Amino acid sequence: MPSNTIGSLSTIGRALAELADSWTLLILQRAFLGVRRFAGWRDALGISDSVLAGRLREMTAAGLLAAHPYREGGRTRSEYRLTPRGLDLWSLLVAIWWWERSWVPREVALPELWHGEHPCPVTLVCGACGAAVTARDTATEQLVPSFAGSLPRLHPRRSRGVLPADPLSTFPGASEVIGDRWGTVVIASALLGARTFAEFSRELSVSPDVLSDRLRRFVAMDVLAPDDGGYRLTDKGRATFPIMALVVAWAERWLGPEGHPSALRITHRACGAVLDPRLACATCGELLERATVRFR
Repeated sequence: MPSNTIGSLSTIGRALAELADSWTLLILQRAFLGVRRFAGWRDALGISDSVLAGRLREMTAAGLLAAHPYREGGRTRSEYRLTPRGLDLWSLLVAIWWWERSWVPREVALPELWHGEHPCPVTLVCGACGAAVTARDTATEQLVPSFAGSLPRLHPRRSRGVLPADPLSTFPGASEVIGDRWGTVVIASALLGARTFAEFSRELSVSPDVLSDRLRRFVAMDVLAPDDGGYRLTDKGRATFPIMALVVAWAERWLGPEGHPSALRITHRACGAVLDPRLACATCGELLERATVRFR
């Protein structure tokens, strides 16, 4: 991505440029499951060598992964380890898993998440007061004219390929919501209150054809529903709020210090604090930490 384009993006725009791609999210997911080497991702995901090499290069440049040399067969190769910035995405991946498991019908169930010795349904809570939070419990202030800016097209559709059939690596719903840059900003705009085609179009620097396509897809997915000449979020659509809130918080933590302007401020109405989104176990009520959860 050209440096002048990067510099013009807000924190959210930059975060979406780095994260809103299905292959990137699946590579991150497998990295959390212990994959570090090229062949491991290629074999687990069925991704082509050229696409995988490109994503690893981009993720390393973005500071999500760090390359570490190792010797094998008399040659020096690189393995890729999650950086602190990459490790901080664990809660986003858990939120994506939980939304997919809760809302997207599938023939083979996703693996169960466990917290300690019990299954772990997930809920979003306010880090300041500990209360459970939904989209309706918050107020969002837009700090820049266009929160996403003009997102660059990094990955043509032809490079996306066919996603793997492995249930752990198949997120058809989330691939549309957070694995596609324009899908993500359409849902974010709906959470901010956009309802009509004209309102979405004013907010987003997107062509009418692309916008029509994403709105049509989300209606088919029951994320949006036609409503009095416009669109409204369904319960399934509003349930994406934890994903969006965690992206906003991650972007502020890691990209704000780099000089990208803040785009959104989410406030928890009940306590008045800027929302610090945390995931908690709905079974025991404890806040989740990366080291305390695992998939079975």
